[in-house]
Amino acid sequence: MPAYISLADFARGFTESRPDRPPWLPPGAAAPLALDTPGARGRLEDVLDTVVALQRADWLEDGVFVGPNVMPEVYSHVLHAARTLSVAVPPALVAGASLSSQGIYGTDARNYLYLSTFFVGPASDGETRFLIGRFLGLSAAELVSANTLYALLVDHAGLRQVARRALGPLLEVVLAPLSIGVRLATSRWHRFAEVAADRAGLLCCDDLHVAGKAMLRASLGGDRNVDPEAWLAQLDAVRSEDSPARFAQLLADKPWTHKRLRALGLFARSEPFAAAGGTPLEGPLLSSEELEVQVRELMGVR
Repeated sequence: MPAYISLADFARGFTESRPDRPPWLPPGAAAPLALDTPGARGRLEDVLDTVVALQRADWLEDGVFVGPNVMPEVYSHVLHAARTLSVAVPPALVAGASLSSQGIYGTDARNYLYLSTFFVGPASDGETRFLIGRFLGLSAAELVSANTLYALLVDHAGLRQVARRALGPLLEVVLAPLSIGVRLATSRWHRFAEVAADRAGLLCCDDLHVAGKAMLRASLGGDRNVDPEAWLAQLDAVRSEDSPARFAQLLADKPWTHKRLRALGLFARSEPFAAAGGTPLEGPLLSSEELEVQVRELMGVR
């Protein structure tokens, strides 16, 4: 278990000069245009702050905030990820929640982590660092507001349920018809936002195999001890690229895990990964341009 990192140690290693756009961020992950307008962003974030505050209060009934004296091993991983990605340390709440509810919620200025004991309990240190790093990657890329708004509109992670209790059933009359349209309109952006999060997670754990095991743990649940390479080989033997089911990606909450694994493998063999401080795999490195071309091809829906 890594030694506890104090906030003073964290502050000494924190750099104030962070570029506006992380160099590892894929081009397709930029926030939707509606959030580029300061007035629209302010109004949306006021709504998100209210909904997320209610959600956090609801989840805290069965959870606990981690810190130096409460699950300090998880807290040390939060500090490590924040330091690696040069972001502020968010509050981190751990509860016996479903794996799919885990994430970072709120706005780019005010957010918090929500983690499941079903993941962080059996997971290794590296797997936990990957998971926390991928969530904080959305903070580093300033995609928390956009991702929380997406979750609210498509009814993901329980945000709509909380909002319905606070604002009444009329909310559903407005939002329900929007869900499928929002999924289709933002599908490409959301796939690349997830790729960006995975890249941040890999930077925090610096081990492609461990990152793959963390992805599969989050997908399969529990301590399944599934080898990522063996899983991909099995999938290749039974999967068909011509299946009409490939269009289900347009409505999925996340890109398919096998595509995320392969996209992360490309990143691990790239110059941007090495430049960001990662330890690349042996062999020739992909340039930034080559990396993004191959990732766009991989993540596309044809």
